[in-house]
Amino acid sequence: MAPTGPMIKVLGTVSLLCGVLIVVTNISTIARIHKNQEIITRESVTHLLPGLQKQIIYGVEDSGELKILPGVEGENVKRFFAGYDGSGKFLGVAIEASDRGYADVISAMYAYIPDRKIITGFQVVDMRETPGLGNRIGSDEKFAENFKELDATHPIKTVKHGTKQNPWEIDAISGATISSRAVGRMLQKSVQEMTPIIEKNLDRIKRGN
Repeated sequence: MAPTGPMIKVLGTVSLLCGVLIVVTNISTIARIHKNQEIITRESVTHLLPGLQKQIIYGVEDSGELKILPGVEGENVKRFFAGYDGSGKFLGVAIEASDRGYADVISAMYAYIPDRKIITGFQVVDMRETPGLGNRIGSDEKFAENFKELDATHPIKTVKHGTKQNPWEIDAISGATISSRAVGRMLQKSVQEMTPIIEKNLDRIKRGN
C-alpha cells in the first residue's frame, strides 16, 4: 500500500486548487451573469408592456410600503416593474412569479393592468421543464392566448385541456398538465399577494414617484 502521508498531501493540494479555481471562476463570471439577468428581465418587461419607453422598479418592504429600486440586482425584496409610454402615461405593471413545475422551479413574469384587473401577458424567464412537453408553456401560441385578457378578479386556476369555460381559467397544454398547473398556481399566488399592494399605491405608481 502507498504511504498515506504523501497521498493526503496530494489530495489536499488538488482540493485546494479546485477550490481556488471555483472561487476565481465565480468572481470572474458573476458580474456578467447579473448583467445578462438584468437584460433578460428588462426585455421581458418591454415585451409584456407594448409601447413602453420608461420603467420604474418598485420594491415592496416588509411593511407593505413601496420604495424605488435603482436596478434589477442588489436587493432581495419582492418587486414589480411599472411601465410608461413616451408621454409618461401609465401602461401597467410587470410582476415576477414562480412555482415548482415538473422538473424544477419555473420563473416567469406577467403583465397586469390594475384599472381593468386583468392579466394581459405571460412570459417564462427561466425553467428546466421537459423539452417538447412542459417547456411548451414558454412557446405554445394557443397557451399564450390564455393571458390576453385573463380575469384576475376570481381565483385563477388551470383546467384540463379543452374544458376552459370562464375568463379566469387557464386551458392546460395536453401532455404538460403539471407545468400548466404550476403557471396557474404561481399567478393566483402572486395576484393574491401583489395586487392589493399595487391597488393601494396605484395613484403614486401612475405618477411614477
